[in-house]
Amino acid sequence: MLKQRNKAYTTTLGTIRRKMELLKKIHRNNKQIDFKSIWNKGTFIFDSNVLLDLYRLPISAREDLFSVFQNEKFKDRIWIGFQVLLEFLNNRLEVISDQKNKFNQVKKLVESTISEYEESNNTLRKELNNLKLAQRHSLIEPEKYIKDKNFKNSKNFLKEFIEYLDKLEEKQFDVNEDDIIKEKVLEIFKNNVGISFDQESLENIYKEGEERYKNQVPPGYMDGSKKGFYPYENKNFKRKYGDLLLWKEIIEKCKKEKTEYAVLVTGDIKEDWWQKKRGKKLGARMELLNEIYSQATDLDTFYMYDTSSFLQYAKLEIDENIKDSSISETKELIELSSQERLKIEKEKSKLRLKNAKIDFVEIQNKISSVKKEIEKIKEYQNKVSNTRTNIYLESDENDEIKEYAHNLGYLEAEQDEELKRLNENLKQLEKYKSKFILDFYKKRKK
Repeated sequence: MLKQRNKAYTTTLGTIRRKMELLKKIHRNNKQIDFKSIWNKGTFIFDSNVLLDLYRLPISAREDLFSVFQNEKFKDRIWIGFQVLLEFLNNRLEVISDQKNKFNQVKKLVESTISEYEESNNTLRKELNNLKLAQRHSLIEPEKYIKDKNFKNSKNFLKEFIEYLDKLEEKQFDVNEDDIIKEKVLEIFKNNVGISFDQESLENIYKEGEERYKNQVPPGYMDGSKKGFYPYENKNFKRKYGDLLLWKEIIEKCKKEKTEYAVLVTGDIKEDWWQKKRGKKLGARMELLNEIYSQATDLDTFYMYDTSSFLQYAKLEIDENIKDSSISETKELIELSSQERLKIEKEKSKLRLKNAKIDFVEIQNKISSVKKEIEKIKEYQNKVSNTRTNIYLESDENDEIKEYAHNLGYLEAEQDEELKRLNENLKQLEKYKSKFILDFYKKRKK
């Protein structure tokens, strides 16, 4: 009996210690993390936005990132999930197209500036001529400065800029041309890609994701409005669950391979990945750390870098030749993406507000319409009731008109039923209106 008690006590103590260790891992700060081991032994996982940013970054920054991927001390420790490869291949043409379109956008702006400048110059000359300064003023001589030569020189730098853009555009490959970035990415990660989930696993993840997103459990709930899917074999990979699918891949990899150190490098700085306080990114969300440490029990550390921070520390740990400009350019790109996302979110919020107002007005109109119907019926009922009462009072007992008055009673009963139906309808509309207002403010808080 004593041995059994000691065994139970030892088991309970072990469980308590494991739980304490888990809590300590989740709530570590950066000073308590072994970054030396992370950079010497860790597996570095790259998100699809990091790969897609290779198209957006200046050539020098792109080459620095490629050089890190191919570094002898590092190349065997890089990995991408199948979901990352799928998103990269499906979205690259859109990014290439956007890069190509930017040339036309910039040239149109410059050409517009030249046109406006020419128009302003013509207006200036016309107004100066109207002033007749040569005849009416003894000192002002605009013709000394307002000359064709000066005007032409002032436009030259803009025309030179357009010529420069034309030359650059020749170097920018188009959507129907060979994609050297894609080929390089595929070559670098050819032996370091995850395996896709089967259909049953996908369905289970989608079902779980639906509940997670409702309760804002990270990652991915901020992509809940994304539509469509990526087809592969006989499966459809839903876009809105892309982050969650990657996260599940990361956990499975760490579990199966008993990974000790894992790092996710991402250009995504949304709150459904990052814990943020006072405007600072503190690391992965606590929910993510709890989930991965609970399931991948051999994992000592899960950490996250944005692309710029990754290059900054890669310069210290892997390749000192990484340029400072590459670090700053990736940071600027992340900040720009964040600003664009906020802009899109504001536009979506405005649209939701506009649609909500339209829906609210529609509900209010229905309520007003039902109330008017109720008032009409009540008014009609009063008239019928008064008519029936007057008939009974003014007619003899055997008068035939009393039968008419009796039939009016049936009409009143029918109107009572209609009034009951309308009041029930009004009650439901008022209930729906209250729920609509409550849901609206809940969404606003989110």
